[in-house]
Amino acid sequence: MTQPLFLSGMIFNLPNGILMLIILGLFVAGIVEIRQGHIKRPAIFINVLLLWQIFFPIWKTLPNIIQMYLNVGTFVGLIAIISYTIKESIPTEIYNICLILYGSLSIIILIFALIYLGVPLN
Repeated sequence: MTQPLFLSGMIFNLPNGILMLIILGLFVAGIVEIRQGHIKRPAIFINVLLLWQIFFPIWKTLPNIIQMYLNVGTFVGLIAIISYTIKESIPTEIYNICLILYGSLSIIILIFALIYLGVPLN
C-alpha cells in the first residue's frame, strides 16, 4: 500500500446529498467536455480535488491501482493549475490524456466501477 500524496487538511466531510449533486454536476460537465473534445486545466485540477474528497477517507480500502491513479492525479492537477496560473499552455496530447483519465465522465465511471466491485465509498 502506498501513502496518499495529498494533504489531509484539504479534505472536507461532504454529506451524501452534496456528493449526489456533485455527481450530477460531473455528468453535465462531462457532456460539455465531450462536446468540446477537451478538458480545461481548471477542470482537471477541480476533478483531481474532487477525486481526493471522495477517496481519501477510504484510502486503505482502495485497490493499489486506484491509489496510484490518485497519486499521479495529484501531480497532474498541480501541473494543470500551475500552467493555468502562469498562462503557459500544455501540449494537446496532455489535454487528451487528461480528458480520458481525469475527465468528469471518467470519474463517474470510476465511482460506479468501485461501487460495483464492492468498495465502500463512505
